[in-house]
Amino acid sequence: MKIKPLYIYLFAFVAFIVAVIIFSNYNNSESASNKMPEDEVHQGLSSEEGTPSKSNVRTSAMEQLESLKAVYEKNTKDTLAAREYADMLTMSHQYGKAIEIYNFIISVDPKRIDAHLQLTYVHFNNGDFTKAYEHTNKILALNKDHQIALYNSGAIEAAKGNNAKAKEIWQFLLKRFPKTDIAHIAEQSLVQLEASAKQK
Repeated sequence: MKIKPLYIYLFAFVAFIVAVIIFSNYNNSESASNKMPEDEVHQGLSSEEGTPSKSNVRTSAMEQLESLKAVYEKNTKDTLAAREYADMLTMSHQYGKAIEIYNFIISVDPKRIDAHLQLTYVHFNNGDFTKAYEHTNKILALNKDHQIALYNSGAIEAAKGNNAKAKEIWQFLLKRFPKTDIAHIAEQSLVQLEASAKQK
């Protein structure tokens, strides 16, 4: 799943979106490893046949949203269908309903890191750093070495203006997970953090 980044002046927000894209790819691979089914709707999302126009993309997205909604409404207790529908709602910026569904998934299984990650993104996008941090901490309680959650905790701190804390977290990532994608992103974020501090 690819989430379109919003244009915002906060560098931390941009950095956070990068992490969101990473964990979205992580979720997809994790879903595959858990033998998550691939239906026709999701196969269509990765199709590379031709160059779609904006109108075709919009129409296709709406059709996918309605299709996922129909599947979800047939059995609202199916957390797989719920997750797929909530993800599409998130991409459509319908955050209220998406939050409701992600929370339902967590009520069924509090250890669903994928749902906590999505809620981190949605709440961050809404400017609710407290709730974004709450879900990040829940992930770290389940897995203290979760790379994306650790990175996101730094991005949230930076967005709140706690640059020293963000720097500490990202430097820890560099030492703890050297030569990894998350270390590279943390390094770039530190460079931007320093540049931002010098401009003040």
